[in-house]
Amino acid sequence: MVGVPARPPAGTTPGGLILAMDTSGQEGSAALARLGSSSSLDVLASRILRPEEEHGSLLVPRIQEIMEEASAAREDLAGIVVGAGPGSFTGVRVGAATAKGMARALGVPMWAFSSLAAAAADFGNPREGPSVRCVLFDARGERLYAAAYGFREGVPELVLDPRATSVEEILCGLIPEGAVLMGDGAWRHLERFQGEGLEVLPPPAGRPTARGLLRLLAADAAQRPLDDPGRWEPCYLRESGAERTWKTRRKWKG
Repeated sequence: MVGVPARPPAGTTPGGLILAMDTSGQEGSAALARLGSSSSLDVLASRILRPEEEHGSLLVPRIQEIMEEASAAREDLAGIVVGAGPGSFTGVRVGAATAKGMARALGVPMWAFSSLAAAAADFGNPREGPSVRCVLFDARGERLYAAAYGFREGVPELVLDPRATSVEEILCGLIPEGAVLMGDGAWRHLERFQGEGLEVLPPPAGRPTARGLLRLLAADAAQRPLDDPGRWEPCYLRESGAERTWKTRRKWKG
C-alpha cells in the first residue's frame, strides 16, 4: 500500500486503477494501483526495467505483464501518472510518449510529476526520515540535476527548485543546510560530498520509481490532471546533445 491518505485524485473515483511509469533513470519501473475506499493507493503489481534492458522496447510489455498479473483490462484504468524527468533524454521521452498515447487512446486523465520528487517520495515513509531530502541525478561529468523537498504530513514541499547544476555549486552551498543527499549523482561523487561533511544515503535511496509517483499522486489529490496530455512535454532542464550540436552548426553556418 502507498500509505499516504488523501482524497481521491481529481477526475477519479474510489475503486479505479491508476497506472504509473517512470523511465528517467538507468532503472525504469511501472506499477498498477487501486484507489481504495479510504483514498489510499494499493499497489497490485509492479515491474522493474533493469539497466541492461531497453526502456523503449520493454516498457509496454512490462505494463502488459502487470495488467495480466492484476487481472485488469485496459478499460479498468482510471488514470495514468508519469515521471516528467529530468534524466535520460531517451528514457524520459519513452515514458512520456507511452503515457500520452495510452491516455489519449483510453480517454483517461493523466498526471505528470517530477522524477526528482518521485525519488524523494519513495525513500521510506514520507512522514519519517530526513526533514529535507536533496535528490541529485547524475547528468555526466560534473553535471547534476538537483531538487530538494521537505515533507509535512507526508506531503512534499519544494525547498529547492529542480535545476541543472554542478558538483561545484552543490559544494558551494546551493542546497539547504542539513539536507541529506541521495540519488545516483550523489553516490557517484560520494567522496567529495562526504569530504565536505555532507550526508549521502546509499542506493536505492534517490531512485525515481513508479511507486514514488503513486505516493505523490496520493499526497496531492487536489492537483488537477493535465488539461491536454497531447501538448504536454517533459521537463528536461537542459538541451540534449543533439540540440546543442544543431545550434552550434547553425551558428557556424550563419
